[in-house]
Amino acid sequence: MHTVIAIRLTKNNRNAFSYLLGALEKQGFDINEIAIARSFEDLIKTKPKIVLYSFYSTEVWEVKKEIQMLKSKINAIAIAGGYHASAMPRHTLKMGFDIAVVGEGEETLYYLLENLKKNKAINKDLLTIRGLAFNLNGYKFTGFAKVEDFYKYPPFAESIRMVGPIEISRGCPFGCNYCQTPFFKGFRMRHRPIDQIVKHSRYLRDMRYISPNAFAYGSPGAILVLEKLEALLRALQPLRKEGRRLFFGTFPSEVRPEFVIPETLELLLKYADNRKIIIGAQSGDNRILKLMHRLHDVETIKRAVEYSIEYGFTPIVDFIVGTPYEDEESDRNTIELMKWIISKGGKVRAHYFMPLPGTPWALCKPKPLSKEMVRFLGTMARQSKLEGEWVKQIELSNKLHSLIKENYEEATGYYGPIPNRCINDEQTNKNDNQNKNPQKERNN
Repeated sequence: MHTVIAIRLTKNNRNAFSYLLGALEKQGFDINEIAIARSFEDLIKTKPKIVLYSFYSTEVWEVKKEIQMLKSKINAIAIAGGYHASAMPRHTLKMGFDIAVVGEGEETLYYLLENLKKNKAINKDLLTIRGLAFNLNGYKFTGFAKVEDFYKYPPFAESIRMVGPIEISRGCPFGCNYCQTPFFKGFRMRHRPIDQIVKHSRYLRDMRYISPNAFAYGSPGAILVLEKLEALLRALQPLRKEGRRLFFGTFPSEVRPEFVIPETLELLLKYADNRKIIIGAQSGDNRILKLMHRLHDVETIKRAVEYSIEYGFTPIVDFIVGTPYEDEESDRNTIELMKWIISKGGKVRAHYFMPLPGTPWALCKPKPLSKEMVRFLGTMARQSKLEGEWVKQIELSNKLHSLIKENYEEATGYYGPIPNRCINDEQTNKNDNQNKNPQKERNN
């Protein structure tokens, strides 16, 4: 049978399409109609009429090339989902896509594919499907799509078993200014029920989970509900006895530092197999943490590291450098905290700031790293005491800033328009000049 629908699968969108295929199958869609193309060459061979992409903003340039090549070879309807399509749907259409899915796509995609199978083209009935952006006698946007009870859909399709880490929680209450998660997934955490997690974990050899903050399982997100967290971990123990390993609070998730306390670490010692824990610190300077809207301080980070080491865990601590409001003092404070973590036996990962569309800091200009910061990060990396792709990310970050600035559109998120909390480049430069020469400004 000739394939009508094809997915362009990559290592970065595999989890997204696992969830979407599971949701489609649950709603009665025959996913045997969908071809999974793991390369562009395989995609072309399927000669699809409908093509599905999901990608991040950091992949825009490669995806745009593929879509242009695809359109030159095949007359297919190209559909895009993912964070970039949600945050910049107009730009996504300019890239060459015919339709952008905006928001949580489990149900939107089902209704969209059912429509296109019948109509074979973009049509006015698409206006009744929430979560779409497309051109039809002008630009049309049908609103942000939400799936409040995301857990009513399995984390993968039972029939094809394209399994991976299970999304156990969605949403985040903290609203960090650089992060897309709360603005597109909501400020209240929603959780997959324990019996579902156990059921689907049977398909995993290494049981790993996706959550913005793994220790917040069972809570609205900003507090610890220890009994619910323990209930989940305890329920997974029969699977461990069958030979599976349980990894929690580590890749592909992390935990916030204020949740790293003796009680949570004791649960990991009792119920989990990992002895590494990933902690999101992001800065060693309290002023920067406040500007990020992290809602914790440096002392909380230190306490989390000390607790981790005391209980036999290696803390892997994430930092973001190059954020727009850094200065020499904040750099020194972050370097000192990194040194302290390393001296304690922890590890550090450095990431360069990425201005992401759909965040309050989308228009923020990345800050060039100070010589002191570059020297320190380079020395620690050469000594294998620091990880992270901060060097490669510098060029990509600046490309992203230019792209967003040139194509800026006010993003619509889970709760409506997403605020811009960035001072524009001209104002930033003016403020920098004032700080450098305050006497001249006063005289004027």
